[in-house]
Amino acid sequence: MTISLRTTTALTLTLLASGCGGGMDTPDAASPTNDAFVPEGTDAAIGDDASTTSDAGAPGSDAAMACTPSGGPASGGGYCDLFELAVMTNGGSTEARLYGRLEPDGATGCVVVDEVEVLEGGTSIGTLAGVGSFDVGNPGALVARGPALPSMISRCAGDDERFDVYGLLVRGRYDGGTFEARCANAEGGSRWPPALHITCHENVDAPPGAGNGMVMGFMGTSFTSLYTTMPHGPGAAITGVDGTVHVIGHSASSFGAPMAPAPFDAMGFMASVGESGTPGGGPYSSITLSSPGDPFGAVLCPTPVTMPGPGTPPPPVFLLGITGTSERGPFSSEVYVNACYRTASP
Repeated sequence: MTISLRTTTALTLTLLASGCGGGMDTPDAASPTNDAFVPEGTDAAIGDDASTTSDAGAPGSDAAMACTPSGGPASGGGYCDLFELAVMTNGGSTEARLYGRLEPDGATGCVVVDEVEVLEGGTSIGTLAGVGSFDVGNPGALVARGPALPSMISRCAGDDERFDVYGLLVRGRYDGGTFEARCANAEGGSRWPPALHITCHENVDAPPGAGNGMVMGFMGTSFTSLYTTMPHGPGAAITGVDGTVHVIGHSASSFGAPMAPAPFDAMGFMASVGESGTPGGGPYSSITLSSPGDPFGAVLCPTPVTMPGPGTPPPPVFLLGITGTSERGPFSSEVYVNACYRTASP
């Protein structure tokens, strides 16, 4: 086992075992940033303290500065995590977009992704076209896109196998060489948060940003709220969200966390929707869902551990299916909720 240090917005410790990938990156309460720790007795590598969203709370910009790498003999792998495979259906066609953090080893100058080979059960099922140049190291960077593969489309017909289903071989070039990063199930180990999650969307321009939830207790009663954002183009702002949501939970049971509940519907939410924007980032709809009571439950929204230790199980994540209307008409989407916590009742 070797020990190395990596720095992004905070210093984190990475434990890399030969033939064993893996990692853990635990979100702060009501924040998309991730504070990492290592589970006791594992070889899990730790991810970085980094936002999973752009400033608008959504996956990063689809655009990147175009460039052409110079040739060269160098070759290597890469670091990769926090992937979202968004299956987007619009106008009768279904596209797959792969977002995530990718840092090719030793890459300098111009860096491009040429293709992503998708593996299921260790067998190749197809490829997605790389986007070319991309935002290296940005967790919300668009890495690849293309017609959704049949296996991806079938995932959106139900709730099964939405986390860590595929292996990804990300191939590309940089000034002086080439790289192939082995990601998600192709990495050869386990990681937390999940290295890959699949979300499904219809009649929206882009997947929502990571969601953050809070359950507040007071005098024996509870109140739950959850916030996310949805970027959109002209004429596609979200105008309303329905009061029933669909929940697909996922917990780090291999790291000692309680099993997530089976998928379920939660009703009685009230939605508040507004419009915002960021310089250079375009407009987005801000969505706050609130409900009296505790519809998500203590397993999906646990009380945070004040002083987590090496043996502390990490908190869960879940997908939140929402429906509603936009300026364009009815829509459906899924929010990846990477942080939901509760305050103790006084």
